[in-house]
Amino acid sequence: MKKIRKYYLILILFVLLVFSVLFFHKNKVYEQDTYKKIKIGVSVVNFEEKFQSYIKSGIEKHHKTLGHDVDITYLDAKWDILKQKEQIKYFIDQGVDAIIITLAGSRDSSGITEMAFKSKIPLIYVNVFPDEFIDKELPENIYYVGSKEKEAGELQMKYLAEKLSGNGNIAVLMGDFSYTASFERTEGLEERALEYPGIKIIEKKGAKWLKPLASSIVEEWLISGRKIDAIAANNDEMAVGAIKTLKKYNKTGEILVAGIDATGEALSELESGTLSCTVFQDSNAQGKVALEIALQVASGEVAQNISWIPFRLVTQENYEKVISE
Repeated sequence: MKKIRKYYLILILFVLLVFSVLFFHKNKVYEQDTYKKIKIGVSVVNFEEKFQSYIKSGIEKHHKTLGHDVDITYLDAKWDILKQKEQIKYFIDQGVDAIIITLAGSRDSSGITEMAFKSKIPLIYVNVFPDEFIDKELPENIYYVGSKEKEAGELQMKYLAEKLSGNGNIAVLMGDFSYTASFERTEGLEERALEYPGIKIIEKKGAKWLKPLASSIVEEWLISGRKIDAIAANNDEMAVGAIKTLKKYNKTGEILVAGIDATGEALSELESGTLSCTVFQDSNAQGKVALEIALQVASGEVAQNISWIPFRLVTQENYEKVISE
């Protein structure tokens, strides 16, 4: 009888030992899953383009503040949408938990959206809203962070028109025509101009967001002899290009110049008085919010589909306050 009790006791101890081992292992696996490293892929239009580099910097700065393990891979699309599609496929093949992308052209995103949607990997578009979703709801697992482009053009025109006392000729430097932002910013300018009968938009030309091209276009305008009172550029790079030509022809002060983005170079021109105004588009906030959403959805949490970051007019009167903020 004593022997049987002894065997029972041994058997019970053995079962308890096995149960403890299994329980410990299960908790260990759960712990590993809970604290696994989150992997995020980021495809940027071009590392060298000023505003895009600011968005990337916004993501990087927020990444440094994170308390948990996040691994981020950055790839440069170099303005090539086909290269960008290959990068998205690469991220999917690598099994990332979320993808952040600034599009190399707003008109050709359907293949990218489809790849992400099929893979069930959350995709966060930043700064460039895909044309395929204009007047449509974003599908599940697709997100957008950016600013309402028309607002930037409206702010520019209101400032220029008031500076010109409601009368004058304005020339417009548009961005790349493969981006809806070029048309929306210009549309904002034109709609606000209707409020001032004495304001006329006499020129509109695309300079692809580029400083040298904008510079040569403004030179053509000056040589033509047409009277121009102000130049509204769809971004700061083109505004700075325009200023370069105005300096060459001793026209600074005679012709007002407005930009968009509030880049460092533009703020320097604003300080010196050669740039009349710019419109602050918060690249840092766009990058930070995009990463926050990526982390939320990668962790299985619910996130807002669209996050709008407001524009803000920057002038000689308030630029120091904007910089400090």
